[in-house]
Formats: sequence, C-alpha cells, structure tokens
Amino acid sequence: MARTTLSRNRWALWGPPLLLALVISAVLVLIGSRFASTPASPAQPILVASGDWEPFVGPDLPGGGPVAAVVTEVLQRQGYAPEVGFTTWPLALQRTEEQSVVATFPFVGTASRRADYLLSDPLLDFDYRLFVRRDDEVAAAISSAADLETLRVAHIAGYEYWAELVDAVPSFIEYASKEAAFDALASGEVDVVPEGSLSGEAVLAAPGFAGDAGDVVQLEADDNPLLGSTEALHVMLAPTDENRRILEAFNDALAEVKQTELYDGLVAGLGSDGSAGEELTLQPVAAGRLIVLRDPGERTYVAPAGTRVRVLSWPPALSEGVATLSRERIDVQVKVLSGPLLGRVLRVDVRSLVLGEAP
Repeated sequence: MARTTLSRNRWALWGPPLLLALVISAVLVLIGSRFASTPASPAQPILVASGDWEPFVGPDLPGGGPVAAVVTEVLQRQGYAPEVGFTTWPLALQRTEEQSVVATFPFVGTASRRADYLLSDPLLDFDYRLFVRRDDEVAAAISSAADLETLRVAHIAGYEYWAELVDAVPSFIEYASKEAAFDALASGEVDVVPEGSLSGEAVLAAPGFAGDAGDVVQLEADDNPLLGSTEALHVMLAPTDENRRILEAFNDALAEVKQTELYDGLVAGLGSDGSAGEELTLQPVAAGRLIVLRDPGERTYVAPAGTRVRVLSWPPALSEGVATLSRERIDVQVKVLSGPLLGRVLRVDVRSLVLGEAP
C-alpha cells in the first residue's frame, strides 16, 4: 500500500504538468506544419515583344539593349521569367493585339495608342529629330510647315511621329526599316528622315550603312516643335482586366527600378559608343601614334592607333599585285567604327590596316 500511495503522489505532482507539455507540443507541431515556409514557386514564364531600335533595344545588343534590360528587371521583380522576342514593329503590335505575347515595348504613347492599348508609366525619354543631307540647303533650312510641303519625308514602318510633323507633311514615303530610310536619304531618294536622335546616329555609324555619316546631319530643334520632340517610351498591353492587374504591379516595380544604380547605369550608357561589327584596326605607318585619313575633297583627318574600321572597297591594285607595296601609298575606302571620326567614310593607307587589335 505504501508503494501504491507513493506512485499516486508522484502522478499527482508530475502528471498534469507533463500532460500539458505534451498537449502544447502537439499544438505547436500542428501550427508549424500549417504555417511553415514552403519552397519558393518557380518564376512564371512571360512572353514580350520588341524590335530592333539601337541603341535602345535590339537582338544584337548585350541583354537585348538597355531598355530591354529595364523591362526584364521590372518583370523579374514581379515574379516573372520574361522572354523577349525581337521582330518587326508592326508584327510586335499585332502579336500584342492577338495576345500571343503579353506586352510589347518600347513605344511612344500617342493618342491613338492610348485609345487602343494599356500604356505603362514612362520607361525613359528620348529625342525625335529630323535628319537631312548636309548639302541639301532647302531641307537644312526647314522652319515652318510650308517648308515641308515640297520635301519628300520618309516614314518608318511601325513608327508614330509627333503631331506637329504629321500635320505638316501631306504624305510620307513608307520604308520597312530605319536602315532603308537612311539609305534612301543618302542616295537622294528622300529629303528628310524623322528618327530618334541616338537611334539615327547609331544607323549612320553602323557598318551596314554604306553612306558617310558626315554627309547627314540632324536639325537642332531649339524651340521649334516642328523640328523635333521629346517623347516617353512605354510598354503596351492589350486592354484586358488581367493586363490591368499586370500593369499596376509593373508600374510599382518600375518605380522601384528607377531608383536603382542599375537603371542609372543603363540610361547613362545610351550615349556611349556601342558600335559593333568592326573588322580591322588602324596602326601608324611611320613613327608616331596617329593615322592620317582623307575625304573625297582631300581634306585630312587624324585618328589614334587602335581606331576600328570596316573596309568598303579594295583598290584594284591589291588584286593585280604591287611590287613595291611597302614604299607606295595605296588608299582603301573605310567606314570608321570608333573614335572622333565615328561613322565617316574616308580613305586610309592600306599599310595602316591590321587584323585584330593594334599593338
């Protein structure tokens, strides 16, 4: 009986607290199982469309270009895994209308587009300008709508221009790409090409443009709204309820991205020399570090060693054979791809051309 009484006393002393502890442990385990963190869900794939508009976007630019990098960063912050598909501007718009892609970018937010699409907050601003041939005194003197009535003005497929220009031009001449429009300008087929300032400079400096960048100038807009316009670039979506929800979150994430060093660096990099496709570099023929180049008027220019160029045409003498090549100057026509003469078409001594980087 003493032993039984002792056991009952121990249970009375320790049993209830032990039972309470077991109950609390079970509850905590249950709560933990309900609210424990689960593995992060994989990012949701999302398709967006864009076009070739260097230096802003393009399939050959690192990361698709700085604007593509901004859009990608914003979508990733929303939990998406974006895939940017590059195509023509008209097709990008068509795919957005058909909703085979969620969105397309970058586009100017004209009144007609605001009526047909949902537009994001501005990604960044750019300057539209008029490009003309340097020797075209009539086009270079444009100041009023009347001046444009007799001029041939190009229109690039998929572009929408600022209202003052559209109202002043009786009819545009359509071109499938910016490259085709600038080729037409160089050949005298048109008198004016409206294009973004940086994008137009990129076309003129590109290896594929056979003309001389020095023969084309962009008109300064000053305070004349006919000569240019500063426009914002946007992401555009089809007007659906789901896209409105996507766009609201996009704008919130975009505001965050604009406060980052990443955004500042991408925008700042738009003005840098991003020329690509170089084939040769220049080195001095004689002592010194400067290379002499000439234009058709025999004006001379100098460029530093390492300047990148693309050969436009080789002189017949090189294919026919020259016995004293090392002693003779044989000029080769090149397009300059870097440095202060960027975009110019000039002649240089063939002995200055080297493969790869100059020593």
